[in-house]
Amino acid sequence: MDFTQMLTAAEADAPIVIDGGLGTALEERGVDLDHALWSADLLRRRPEAIAEVHAAFAAAGARILTTASYQATPVGFARAAVPVAEGRDLIAAGVEVARTAAEAVAGSTGAARALVAGSVGPFGAALGGGEEYTGDYRLTAAEYADFHHGRIAALAAAGVDLLAIETQPRLDEIRILVQLAEEVGLPAWLSVTLGDAGGLPDGSGLADLAEEASASAAVAAVGVNCVPPSAVAPALRALSAHTDLPLIAYPNSGERYAAESMQWLPKTAESGSDSWPVDEWTRLGARLIGGCCRTTPADISVLSRASSPG
Repeated sequence: MDFTQMLTAAEADAPIVIDGGLGTALEERGVDLDHALWSADLLRRRPEAIAEVHAAFAAAGARILTTASYQATPVGFARAAVPVAEGRDLIAAGVEVARTAAEAVAGSTGAARALVAGSVGPFGAALGGGEEYTGDYRLTAAEYADFHHGRIAALAAAGVDLLAIETQPRLDEIRILVQLAEEVGLPAWLSVTLGDAGGLPDGSGLADLAEEASASAAVAAVGVNCVPPSAVAPALRALSAHTDLPLIAYPNSGERYAAESMQWLPKTAESGSDSWPVDEWTRLGARLIGGCCRTTPADISVLSRASSPG
């Protein structure tokens, strides 16, 4: 079953559970991610650690696994003195690690193999100052394309099932990413972070996002990620008023990230996936549900049980 078929089936069944925070699960295993390539650096140092986390998410019920390519960018590779060709090889290795883990879990459980989504983060993520949450940068269309093209091409060549265009704060960047997805012929989900006013951090409204997503032949689902769980339902309502596309939601744990200090603040009352209103999100059109930062395989197990039919 491919991604579009999976989405069609979810319309009449239960939402598709995706994975959680790759970096969080690695850090829980004592892995240091203080590196310009973040989790992608492990593809050359400790690929078995990434494989273990992918397998844990699949075993917990995730039907889609995202690759360790969020920070696999020209900026990150340059900082780490990684040649361009080696960077492409690392991206391809990330796809293979995820696929192999998915196949191993499917073989041991008898379940269908989890799909592999190629993670594509924004330019702001490479800046290292939390700009994916603020959108405080601006490039030309050509600069955005140059930054993203190599990673998307490498993910496509390595055989990902879909692209996860995620944690996006700027509509101008999204337009270029959608064009690149169309060029490689892959379906994609498109998810954004939110500003204080409830739209994108760059000031664009969710109606504008819905319009861009609906006009694309590549975008198969649109929604939000790495936002507080309490922000999900209002965002889904706003999006569903302007698009018939399936929606996606994978919030953070409920803890708040302070971009200025680059730290997670103490837990709040809404922390914990067992308190997430999955039924409400599903009623509002969410067909893909998972977790982002600070969520673990245990959280995905909770979501998987909550999303099961009956």
